[in-house]
Amino acid sequence: MWTAIKNFFTCGKREKLERRSSISDMSKKDQQDLVTGVFFSIIEGVRISMATLFSIFVPQYCYETAATCTLQENFSNLTPFNEFVIFFNFLSLGFFARLMYVMNKREAYLISHLEESRDHAYNSFVDNLKPFPKVITRVNDHNHLLKKWTKITLATYVLNLIFSCVLIFYYFYDGFRSVTTLLANVLLVSGKLHSLITIYKECVEKAERPLALSVSKTTQVSYNVIDPVYEKRKKDETEKQVEMIPTESKV
Repeated sequence: MWTAIKNFFTCGKREKLERRSSISDMSKKDQQDLVTGVFFSIIEGVRISMATLFSIFVPQYCYETAATCTLQENFSNLTPFNEFVIFFNFLSLGFFARLMYVMNKREAYLISHLEESRDHAYNSFVDNLKPFPKVITRVNDHNHLLKKWTKITLATYVLNLIFSCVLIFYYFYDGFRSVTTLLANVLLVSGKLHSLITIYKECVEKAERPLALSVSKTTQVSYNVIDPVYEKRKKDETEKQVEMIPTESKV
């Protein structure tokens, strides 16, 4: 039992060390791409917060004060339905946070293991990666995980939008301001969700073989060859393992 516990913790440490080693072995361009992706994810997080917390950021009319509700009033003297909508707002935000995590983890893997080559076909990922079957499997796993969480997040967001519209337009409608703000917030994330749906369909459903399309680049990028830095690192590791084999074993 203690051996299993020890293996669990040492395995976790080993994975962290491997991740750190992978990051340190990246080229400067890959590291810059990774930092840029994290930066844009933070911006996306702010936009998504505004686009999911409708009951907080969309103007609502408070009949007690005969004025637009303040931020504090949006959290005070709540009806059961109002509490439910706020809970669902944060639930939707939580699913978006999980989706962002899946996206960033996938993107980091693609950046650290693959590269885009214009000298190879757009959909030649599987052909070019035949010597690296584990990478193909991991990319496929990341693609299916992206598909799963995009679908879950989209379904939750649609329900969140419906519940929020009932709350705002039936109980606390504040005129044209409520309409324009809500529409603006919906547009903040609808484009991103549409982009993710298109990407996972290209990577999983439409393609006969898995593709490795970026989800964070402004222009569509198809990673279709192995990263030279990663290839060299794996080659060096293999050579070290061969050197460690006793001479009798080699014979």
